[in-house]
Amino acid sequence: MLVLCVSVAQVALEEPERAPAPRRALRNPNLKLRRMVEPIYPAEAKRDEIRGTVVVEVLIDLQGIPLAIHTVRGDSILAEAVSRAVQQWRWEPYRLKRKAVAVEMTLAINFDPVSHTAAIL
Repeated sequence: MLVLCVSVAQVALEEPERAPAPRRALRNPNLKLRRMVEPIYPAEAKRDEIRGTVVVEVLIDLQGIPLAIHTVRGDSILAEAVSRAVQQWRWEPYRLKRKAVAVEMTLAINFDPVSHTAAIL
């Protein structure tokens, strides 16, 4: 722990290097999905007839792989199922001026206990 603190202090005292400004990810672009794994309706949620829509924000890297999935709204049990599924999704890399860029998108998945399905909205 002491070594880590010393390293952090040393970095803090050094002159910061000029790094290129980070590029913000584009929001909700049209992306081509290469691989999709449907969320599995959790047995506990079916049993308790938990239903509703889960909304997640996903940060997709330059290769089309989800880096971060953040639940915006929805039941926590259903949100966990969505997160597990979306982690396996793959998109075609999004290109801006022929260069791959990271993108953010918002997804909504609806769970219906009557039909026992999860549908992407």
